[in-house]
Amino acid sequence: MLNHSTLLLFPNPREITLSQGSFHFPTSGSIVLPNMEEQSAMPAARKLQEVIAQALNLQLTLSIGLRPTVVSVCNFNYVPLLSAQAYEIVVDQKGIVVSYSSPVGAFYAAATLKQIIEQSGKSIPQLHIRDEPDFGARGLLIDISRNKIPKQETLYRIIDLMADLKMNELQLYIEGAPFAYESFPQVWELETPITGEEILLLDAYCKARYIELVPNQNSFGHMEGWLSRPEFNALAEIPEGFMLPKNLYAQDVYPEGLFMHPGTFDTEDPNVLPLLDKMFDDLLPYFSSNQFNVGCDETYELGLGKNKALAEAQGKGQLYLSFLQKIYELVTKRGKTMQFWGDIIIQHPELIPQLPKDIIAMEWGYSAEHPFESDTLKFREAGIPFYVCPGTSSWNSITGRTDNMLANLRSAAIHGKNNGAIGYLITDWGDFGHWQHLPVSYAGFAYGAALSWSVDHNLEADTAQYLNRFIFADRSEGIGQLLLDLGNYYQLESSINRSNDAEMSLLLRTHLDNFLIIEKLTEEHFNHLEEYLLSIEARLSGLDLQCEDAALVLKELSNGIHFVKHAVQLGRIKLQLTSAPDSLDPALITKQINDLDVLLHQYRLLWTERNRLGGLEQSISKLQRLRSQYEALKSELSASVSS
Repeated sequence: MLNHSTLLLFPNPREITLSQGSFHFPTSGSIVLPNMEEQSAMPAARKLQEVIAQALNLQLTLSIGLRPTVVSVCNFNYVPLLSAQAYEIVVDQKGIVVSYSSPVGAFYAAATLKQIIEQSGKSIPQLHIRDEPDFGARGLLIDISRNKIPKQETLYRIIDLMADLKMNELQLYIEGAPFAYESFPQVWELETPITGEEILLLDAYCKARYIELVPNQNSFGHMEGWLSRPEFNALAEIPEGFMLPKNLYAQDVYPEGLFMHPGTFDTEDPNVLPLLDKMFDDLLPYFSSNQFNVGCDETYELGLGKNKALAEAQGKGQLYLSFLQKIYELVTKRGKTMQFWGDIIIQHPELIPQLPKDIIAMEWGYSAEHPFESDTLKFREAGIPFYVCPGTSSWNSITGRTDNMLANLRSAAIHGKNNGAIGYLITDWGDFGHWQHLPVSYAGFAYGAALSWSVDHNLEADTAQYLNRFIFADRSEGIGQLLLDLGNYYQLESSINRSNDAEMSLLLRTHLDNFLIIEKLTEEHFNHLEEYLLSIEARLSGLDLQCEDAALVLKELSNGIHFVKHAVQLGRIKLQLTSAPDSLDPALITKQINDLDVLLHQYRLLWTERNRLGGLEQSISKLQRLRSQYEALKSELSASVSS
């Protein structure tokens, strides 16, 4: 019989009491709804009916109202005193009683019963659960702008996972043109964007699972996809592009800074707001949500180009706030509540009280040390509602950075709850090619969802076991811990603290003749990394996944490991180039080229399984550049040998 040690509920509920005895499902019976006037639990009842049919092969009927002749298996009980998202489940020897006050509360009860039934079969333990969430909004953001745009069925899979985890908000991050703007076909005509009609389908799919699909379009910074085009270039603060200051990104790798294409609007150009107006009119009608995330983060070059004098006169913070307020007017005239990233305004805390009081600040940060406590306090003191927005740490890592991810998600939840956050948004980005495969992000999705549901009861939630049982159906019960361990390879790199990066990923993205990345890396580092990866690779062969995409998952994880192993060998080559370049064998470079060809071939095939074709070539462009540099090095070494 299931007990506290064997029954896994994820997220852990606030209160659960398990009793002796169990309830045995009869061969026939009904799921009973309240009287005719109160049928808001019908979607939850149908969900439970479907779960029982799939898991137990029992066909239960739906019944309205209690009757002596009806065998009640589960009775939905309307209790208006419960809070909106709360539910209560009582299981005794007679059956199941679900109490709720809103349709979503009943739906969350059905999600919990799904986990119980899938683990226990036709005989479920007697228990009493009382449950409700800490954060009103519990969301997930998927980056569909950095090359990788998921297929519709991939997004449906993610939405189903969110529903199982009791999440209620999804955002698809848009910059550039991953959406088919009908007024600007020239921007996306060579790509494979999501269309308005597909958004309508996603919106309906989300609604049926009590998830709000919130539109998300960057509207100030991160406009490179538009401002790099000739027809929009004049709208940029610095149309020719600029060098990102070295203190903002990887100073030790790019000591002179990193060149950036124009990405921030000229706030004073009268043609900017009409452009945004038209973009908003193209995008927003396809979403039923009354919220809109307009981005406005990382406006790096603001006040450094055309508006330098204005920024010096009134202050860069005021320049930012003034334009933000103009965007706010565009949003509110459409009846939407505006969300915006809070990273710029937090640098000017004296201006936070000037924000509109119905705006929502999205406090983001992705390192374990991010100051969620002090930053959120500034918004709270100014009376500005806010979300906390940690990340999965999957991007710029290839296979994740597990310890950082866990600490980052935990810190956001603890300080967000303490300081009154109204929402918790898990972000999953795709910077520099979006090389990580989807399963790498699942642990972050799950642990973050558990924390956002109930912080105190999920700090030690068994994420690995949840992955084993409910996502991958792994009979060996090994993939959960394997994913967490694979995401910790970065701990074997150098001691340099990189909040959003792993050195093996950097090795693959930087030029072959950039040796700065290996200054703190030694042969011993690479030996330990290789040994660690080989041990995980050996464990991979022992998994017994029963999920429908099992074969694909194993190929994706194998490909991720291949990425890192290739970077390890690249690091060794760079070490030799710095210490004894004349002894480097051209045959080694040939082997590395062949290995990269295999890696790229596998990556291309895997990409098309879950994602649209558009963006693939951009994703692998730095790897193709690396291949060309290998070829040049091989020619140079061969010429040296022959001479």
